[in-house]
Parts: sequence; C-alpha cells; structure tokens
Amino acid sequence: MKKLNMMLCLLLALALLLTACSKPETPESTASSTQAPTQTAEPDGPGPADWSSLAGKGKVGTVLPDFSVATSDGGSFTLSEALAEHELVLINLWATWCPPCAMEFPFLEEAYQSYQDRVAVLALTVEAEDTPEILREYARSKGLSFPMAQDENYALTATFNVSGIPTSLLVNRERTVIWMETGAKSSAQEFTELFDTYLEGGSTLGKSSYTVTVVDQEGNPVQGCVVNFCTEEACVPVISDESGKALFSGEPYAYHIQVLSVPEGFDYTGSDDLFVKAEGDSLTVTLTRLAG
Repeated sequence: MKKLNMMLCLLLALALLLTACSKPETPESTASSTQAPTQTAEPDGPGPADWSSLAGKGKVGTVLPDFSVATSDGGSFTLSEALAEHELVLINLWATWCPPCAMEFPFLEEAYQSYQDRVAVLALTVEAEDTPEILREYARSKGLSFPMAQDENYALTATFNVSGIPTSLLVNRERTVIWMETGAKSSAQEFTELFDTYLEGGSTLGKSSYTVTVVDQEGNPVQGCVVNFCTEEACVPVISDESGKALFSGEPYAYHIQVLSVPEGFDYTGSDDLFVKAEGDSLTVTLTRLAG
C-alpha cells in the first residue's frame, strides 16, 4: 500500500492537482481501533500521555497532553520543555514517501532557521517503516535540522483524524492547537507569515489589527471561543483569551467573521453575517451561557 500511495502522490503532485498525500490506512489509525493511542515517556520526561479521551475529537482549540518522543538523532523532544523555551511549536505530520512533504520541507527549514529561537519544529512521520536510521538519512540528504520522530501509536494522527499529509499543527504555550492545515506550503514566506500572525509582537508592518471580543449574555468575557477571520481564499482561526479577546493582525481586508466553535456550556445563535473593516476594526460577539 505504501508503494501504491507513493505512486499516486507522485503522479498527482507532478500534475499540480494535489498538495497533500493520502495517509496509508493502518489498524491503529482507523476508527474501529480499540487500542487507546499513547506516547512513550522518556525516563526524565513526563509520564505516558493519555490520548484516549481525544481520539477523533481533535480540532483547533484542542489542548494537547504533554508528551515526549525519542527523536531520530538519539535525543528526545518533550512538548512542555519546547514550550518553556519557545512561544510556539509547529508539529508537522508527514512521511518519507510523500512528495508534497518533501516539497515543503526546504521552505520549513528556511523559516525555522530564522525563527528557531521563538518557534520549535517537530516533524512526526506517520509511516511505521520510517525508522530512525531512515529519518536520519532523509534529514541529512535534505539538509534539515529540526527534530524528527515517529507519531508513536498514531497518537496525533488518530486524535485529529488525519487522512492527508503533510498536516501541520501550531501549538501555543498553553499546549492549545491554534492553527491546523493539510497541504504543502509553497514558500518560506508562507511559514514566516504564519509565525508572525501568531507570535507575540510579530511583524505588523503593513498590516491592520482586528479584535473580536467574546462575552456571555451578561457581558462577562468568554475564553476558548474559536473565531475565524476569513477572506475569499482562506480563514485564520483565533482563540479568545482570558479577557475574551480574539486578536488578529493581517493584511488590510474586510474579513468575514465566523464563530467556529464555542466552549462547553455555551451556545451561539447570533448572525453569521459579521465583518470587520479593512482598515482595522473591532466587534463584540455574544454567546449564551447555558443553564446548569
């Protein structure tokens, strides 16, 4: 199946019709699997991460358990440790047989070289046959310096129902997934613009600032609401903070605002026809706090 997937991906990539490969189905990653995915704990790292309650439920706004994986260079990567030293972690799910993954890696490496003091990168292969030796040789041949490891027991793959690669997740210091996308990026600039959007104090040159304040019916701020800032081509999800504010800095545009998801215990029945002005704007979204 791996060879078949590789041939299909190559043909589609050459035809420029696809920017992501289909992930090979495995018993561990199918919905019928009864084994709860886990990540291996390092001797001095966190205990084994409990992914069982998250299987198939992952989305923007999901808080990841702390986990540690053995990297192909003989070291280890622990999420909490990376976030103690960096503002963001980019987790890239991929495989060595995937052409779009190989296509975007040089761009990710270029962006990583510029942002590695603020953004950590972890490349997790979804292919069981990608051994540490294979990963080391792959990284050497491609000139890649960020850590690589296995998505052990398909923990993230199963959590986020990943069916195409590359799939990337951006995680903040609260271990919350604040952005997710399937498909290869076609330039280093796309990665740097992504990082700038979510980094504290990121570049705002030529950009406008937008704020969506999320409150309940009594005016109390609501944390954890996912708000989309959308153009005709794409959407950027932003999570409201403890003050109820979803802050976004982007190119001047009359963004369409979508309430993508609300925290448990709340409901949104307001208008879906919400916009902010191109020169920078703010608006308030009111959620209903459910009784009980």
